[in-house]
Amino acid sequence: MSEKQMTFREAFRADTPWWYRGEMHLAFTLVFTVGVIAYCAVQIEAATAWEWLIVVPIFLFGNYIEWAAHRYILHRPVKGLRMIYKRHVMTHHRFFTHDDLSYHGQRDWRALLFPPFAPVMFVLSAVPLALVIDALWSANAAYIAVITMAGYYLMYEGLHTLSHIEDSPFLDRLPLVNTVRRMHVIHHHPALMQNRNFNLTFPICDALFGTSDLEKGLWGTLFHGMGDAGMRDADRAKYENYRGGKAPWSAPRDGESGGGTA
Repeated sequence: MSEKQMTFREAFRADTPWWYRGEMHLAFTLVFTVGVIAYCAVQIEAATAWEWLIVVPIFLFGNYIEWAAHRYILHRPVKGLRMIYKRHVMTHHRFFTHDDLSYHGQRDWRALLFPPFAPVMFVLSAVPLALVIDALWSANAAYIAVITMAGYYLMYEGLHTLSHIEDSPFLDRLPLVNTVRRMHVIHHHPALMQNRNFNLTFPICDALFGTSDLEKGLWGTLFHGMGDAGMRDADRAKYENYRGGKAPWSAPRDGESGGGTA
């Protein structure tokens, strides 16, 4: 960890309100999302297989919302939403960098977890679409759509948290999850965070819209795992030239025997 990052962490922890409890922060996210899922689930009556298939396009819609919000709101100072931008770039990306993504204790969750309004806004983004589905198709499909978005947010927070757990050989070998973890390390690099790897879950939109640091197509990106084979040359150069460092890969490059902890 750089001295600059360490200094920021110490100041951030000192400024954390005495009343803040990470457990309560997490509890709100869980209570809200699980509550939405439970409420919608009891409204469903004899849903057909066709109605349950709405999960697929809504999952992809959630992936797009995640990617677009991260790229165009969290990393761009949009008028009226600047506080969200500042909180993400000036807090989250300073507390956690590619040098050290780890967290220690529940008070660090203030920098790790998304603010309490985030799950609310994410689920609410599905409501207009759900109303259209209700009008054009069925209430069952509409409720399933909202369930999918609430469940997606839970997955979103879960995978993001796993990306901030370092030194885990098990997670580094777990298909799909290891790709998410690797790409999040790249995203937290100061030279790449504005342009690369905006999906915090599965990098579907990153692969489709060209914001992945990998040039491997959709399936190649999803199942890439660790290591930098297929990484764009320009991105690799930015990563390794920053402060004269070298990419700290958890898996060795082709032809190398080293490792790392990222």
